[in-house]
Amino acid sequence: MKIPSVAECFAHMKDFGMYDHIREHSLMVARVAELMYRQLAARGASLPPKELVVAGALLHDIAKSKCIEESCQHAQVGEAICLDLGYPEVAEMVWSHVNLPGLRPEAYQQNSFNGPELVYYSDKRVKHDGIVSLDERLDYILDKYSKNNPEWGKNIHANFRMCAELEGFFFARLDFAPGDVAARIDRTLFT
Repeated sequence: MKIPSVAECFAHMKDFGMYDHIREHSLMVARVAELMYRQLAARGASLPPKELVVAGALLHDIAKSKCIEESCQHAQVGEAICLDLGYPEVAEMVWSHVNLPGLRPEAYQQNSFNGPELVYYSDKRVKHDGIVSLDERLDYILDKYSKNNPEWGKNIHANFRMCAELEGFFFARLDFAPGDVAARIDRTLFT
């Protein structure tokens, strides 16, 4: 398994022209993912390597700037970029950060969580570079991406219902509430 270091992730952000505001968003997503990872690990969760989750969070929007300019699907293009760079496990997190393929309740009951789940959830908790509730992020995503298309709005709502369910599985294991995430992250990480 080839995992890029934080420094390598920063170099990739630069190489792929990541806009500053997207970089700041990605840093905050990585901080949330690191907190979730650390807290779950402290409670005995089975998890992938921490460096992998951090790399997935840092690179989850690696293609966003390109796709803003070229009107492409940033999760799919980002997956291809990560595969080309030789990071298939990171590519999986990049591909699934917008729409997680599904939940794994049996695994959660066994206190087992994977990288795509951590990155997907962490991304849904960060609006720009601030930590928000799922409801606030949902409102933003609906406003920005549904384009008043009822079918798109329905899909976005379903995606966030699944994320809320995942949040329940996470926080059933933790000794703090989702609303406490902002107060618990280390804002000096990845600077």
